[in-house]
Amino acid sequence: MKNKIKIYSLFILLIVLGYSCEDGVNSFEDTPTNGWIEFTNAQTTTGQTSSSITVPLAVNVPVYSNGLNISYNIVGVEGDYTNFVASSSGSTFADPTADNRSANIEVNLMNMEVGRDFVTSFDIVLTSVDVDGVNIGVDENSVTAHRVTIPCSNPEIVSNDYFVGDYVIVDVSGVIGPGNGTENFASGTVTLIVDPTNPNKRIFSVGALPAFNGEIETVTIEFSTDNVVLLGNVDPTLSCGGGVPYIFSNAGIGNSSPWDICNDQFITIVYSEDPNGSCGGPFLSSFSLTKL
Repeated sequence: MKNKIKIYSLFILLIVLGYSCEDGVNSFEDTPTNGWIEFTNAQTTTGQTSSSITVPLAVNVPVYSNGLNISYNIVGVEGDYTNFVASSSGSTFADPTADNRSANIEVNLMNMEVGRDFVTSFDIVLTSVDVDGVNIGVDENSVTAHRVTIPCSNPEIVSNDYFVGDYVIVDVSGVIGPGNGTENFASGTVTLIVDPTNPNKRIFSVGALPAFNGEIETVTIEFSTDNVVLLGNVDPTLSCGGGVPYIFSNAGIGNSSPWDICNDQFITIVYSEDPNGSCGGPFLSSFSLTKL
């Protein structure tokens, strides 16, 4: 009888120990002061001239009444991030009174107003939390590093080798030319040169509505300080009637395509076709330039 009692007692003890081990696996759930910290997303691209970047953190801790100090390091990925970030480490505080269960890492950026024709990137890597039981991440799927990319920044005056040379021009969209079996701008190779009166403008020659017009037009595009590319007026000396000239002009800042000082291989120029309404316009049209 005593042996049966001993065996039964041992069986109960094993069950209790088994539950205790299982509880240990889920300690974050069962202990409200335990948990983990991670980023809510894996990457951010700053604005061209942003003075700071805010990176949100997820605080997966039920109770942290005294707050959490979360430390991080900055690790370079591409370029020299020290041109833009003063410190390679830092910390942030998770405020227990915040009701959104989150915290933010704020990184101040410097020298962002200077034009630059290169990309810089760095990782913000979480390193530690100052409360026992709170970890950095919970498993291999946790986002414990966040990549920040600082893009190129367009200068006020572009270099004299930007969008210069031979390019293939092709209509992307158009109304009058394609609607009549031809093109708005004759496809082929054009040679862009710097406008001697404005370093931000490029000039090239091309046919406009070639099926109806034998003229070769001088076309100007401008890389504006509003970060869009604008078409100068083009007059093919044509009209659909009433003496109102059919022309091409810029589409305005809100409709025009952006330009990027880091890329002179391809661009789409959006313009206003027939803004005077000679042939039923205006129409938003476009052509592309691809570097040879």
